[in-house]
Amino acid sequence: MQRFQTLAVIAGTVLFAGVISAQGAPTFDSLDANKDGQISIQEATGHDDLFVAFKKLDTNKDGMLSKEEFAAYAKK
Repeated sequence: MQRFQTLAVIAGTVLFAGVISAQGAPTFDSLDANKDGQISIQEATGHDDLFVAFKKLDTNKDGMLSKEEFAAYAKK
């Protein structure tokens, strides 16, 4: 029984890691939930790295990221 539990934990971990890596980095289109051609701070909240970098990326300080501003983040 313990061997089965160990195998189940290993399989679950491998499956979870596969799901995480399959998601990859977010794209502009996947983040632009309302499809207005910009990413708001609210749309960025689910992605820690982007959320932290948001103010720096928002070079024109309009509170939104354009495709051009987001491109600086995507190059990382």
